[in-house]
Amino acid sequence: MRGLSQRKGQAMVEFAIVVPVMVVLFLGSWTAADLIGDNDTALQATRAGARYAAELGNDGYPTAVAVCQGGVAANPCAADQAIIQQMVPVFTGTMPNSVVQEIAIYEPTPCTNGGLFATGTPYTGSGCPPNNGAYTTGEPIDIYQLVGGTWTLQGVAGYTLGLRNQVHPNEAELGVLVQFKYTSPTLSLFTQTETRYTVVRLAPVE
Repeated sequence: MRGLSQRKGQAMVEFAIVVPVMVVLFLGSWTAADLIGDNDTALQATRAGARYAAELGNDGYPTAVAVCQGGVAANPCAADQAIIQQMVPVFTGTMPNSVVQEIAIYEPTPCTNGGLFATGTPYTGSGCPPNNGAYTTGEPIDIYQLVGGTWTLQGVAGYTLGLRNQVHPNEAELGVLVQFKYTSPTLSLFTQTETRYTVVRLAPVE
């Protein structure tokens, strides 16, 4: 009987050790899958914005269109807002465990060998930045954050309409990014800040 009791006691100890480990592994796997899903949603949002931006380019927004342009035709805020409005429905209500912190529209440093990030051809080789079109400090950028329910330009617009060249064959490339912070609902101490982006080439004008 003593041996049986010892075996039962050992089994209970092992059970007490294994169960928490299995629970943590399960919750960790669930969190990883949830985070991957939010990354995919953020990427889809950047694609929606980028596709619209490619067609919009720098056209269609004269000085008087929006107060936010401040009377300066090169101010991109009206065009940027149109791009953002294509993105917001993609992630609204579909990322319950994440908070979108920033939306940005920028000009990636171009390749010097004629390659294009938008086509996927310049990802390797000389003449192209090694960041695959991701934003790099110093590049022209407009950063927007949600303030009082409105996506508001932070600081001064750096990626003006004049930089959004659509004249063939020198059409500029444009990047759209989403930065979000994820908090696991099951592992509350786990948080992660992620950035997803898409680069497109602006549509040429005749």
